[in-house]
Amino acid sequence: MSTVFWHGTAEVPDGWGPSVVALGVFDGLHRGHQRVLDHAVRLGRERGAPVVLTTFDPHPATIAGRPRDTTPVATVEHRAELARRHGADQVLVLPFTECLARTSAEDFVDGVLRRTLDATAVVTGSNFRFGHRGAGDTALLRKLGPVSGFTAHALDLLPGCSSTLVRTLVTAGDLVGAAAILGRPHRVHGTVDGEIVTPCTTLLPPPGKYWARTPHGDRTVEVEAGLLLADLPDGPTAVDLVDAR
Repeated sequence: MSTVFWHGTAEVPDGWGPSVVALGVFDGLHRGHQRVLDHAVRLGRERGAPVVLTTFDPHPATIAGRPRDTTPVATVEHRAELARRHGADQVLVLPFTECLARTSAEDFVDGVLRRTLDATAVVTGSNFRFGHRGAGDTALLRKLGPVSGFTAHALDLLPGCSSTLVRTLVTAGDLVGAAAILGRPHRVHGTVDGEIVTPCTTLLPPPGKYWARTPHGDRTVEVEAGLLLADLPDGPTAVDLVDAR
């Protein structure tokens, strides 16, 4: 099921805020990301302010930075659904374009955090970078916060908890290990046509048979030649891959 989110700053209602912002890529919304969001939710409840999880799509590394695997761990819709499940009141998805990649860190703070979201607190992971050439970091957020009206909070990362490791584990077929990091089974969204599921996400384990949870009950599915095969009714579906059979 899709979850409504703001797609770009133009969709944020005029006069929104003040709010607490959880800021990051959150490409898998794994347990480390959840820790950042949980802290933002606590601050929001203390301050009586709504919590806005702010993320980017596509992954910034598809446009800026060193080339690396950016295969989505979770669709934007799934991220928004999970964010709300973990306490976010709203989700803002910023389209990561060449224009945004060239935006200075200072302009990002002023335009998105201050003017659009009226942030009273901004919570990130300790390694978060933003702005042109990644010039913005948590130290800059702490510096700009007092003049922009927010406090900056940087949380240490959970050891061994990263989307990169999730990708590595799923593509190696270790779905149990990936689930331990995600805090849930790895989910593939797609559309069923016959027995072929055309994934919206392409992060699939190696060829083989897997035990899965589906909207139509638990069953065996198969990965073959980069395709997910499942005996399911035609139409959109979500398949949670649990373990190899």
